[in-house]
Amino acid sequence: MRTGAPSGFAGDEAMVVAATTQLLHGDLDDTTWDDASRALGAAVVFELTTLVGYYSTLALQLRVFRAEP
Repeated sequence: MRTGAPSGFAGDEAMVVAATTQLLHGDLDDTTWDDASRALGAAVVFELTTLVGYYSTLALQLRVFRAEP
């Protein structure tokens, strides 16, 4: 398993990384929500949560059903 936050991103990409990291750990805090919705727009944050949620669900299914690479 990989650990630690990805680095080397700036601007909007850094905001996406920060938001995604928080989503993978449960939820966005108020500060990240405010920053992300201001920088990216609420609609983009909505799409990001959908994307992260979809891939989290897919990863869970792959683990549960022991899918081979």
